[in-house]
Amino acid sequence: MNFEIDHSLTTFTSEGTLNQCENALKAALNGSLSLSARSDDGIVLASLKYFPKLVEKESISKVFKVCDSIGMTYSGLQPDFRVIYDKAILLAEDYKYVYGRYPYADVFVHNLSRVIQEYTQKGGLRPFGVLLLICGFVEEKINGEVKVVPMLYQMEPSGSFQEVNVCAIGREYKGGCKYVENRLESLDDNIANCVGSLREHAGYSIDYKDVDIGVFRADTKSFNTYKPGDVKEVFDSIINK
Repeated sequence: MNFEIDHSLTTFTSEGTLNQCENALKAALNGSLSLSARSDDGIVLASLKYFPKLVEKESISKVFKVCDSIGMTYSGLQPDFRVIYDKAILLAEDYKYVYGRYPYADVFVHNLSRVIQEYTQKGGLRPFGVLLLICGFVEEKINGEVKVVPMLYQMEPSGSFQEVNVCAIGREYKGGCKYVENRLESLDDNIANCVGSLREHAGYSIDYKDVDIGVFRADTKSFNTYKPGDVKEVFDSIINK
């Protein structure tokens, strides 16, 4: 006979926590390492692809383009992320349909957080087992001139989010984040540093096929993912240093 108190997915414990949100966070932290770094000229997203040996790694992506200016990566359960990614694209396209342009990063993140938060309070649903890194930009008026400001956010399964300069999610996230923090520079340097951190903290030997990269550049206001050949160039530049 079980004498322990049984809580539903949406009931707070006596400690004031939601067990399912904590469990979802643990599932996300068990995922492969993903990193991001922000500088004045842009943002890099880099993620480690960890799959069985028989999987064709070049056919798998860990960094995704939501719209022209917004990109995201994740750590945790891939099926859960696919659902979030579909919802993210829908949010961006709906916004463009109404306003004639894609949303700024802060508006997009606020809207996505509402969608994810709903899965923590409705019956029959559970939180998503993923942590997200989301990048984009906002425009700010500085000294009478409108400037592009790159924005980087980290979002949790509860829907809570925060703006960050450097962030790592997944296994070995503490070491991975510290590696990049100590070497934070311009965009091109940050790309190499994020890949270097993945190599350092992967726990095994990796090559360019094991890494996915996406970059937002402030001068073009655009986010693009790297092709395998581009990732290989980054690896070669690190090896030749």
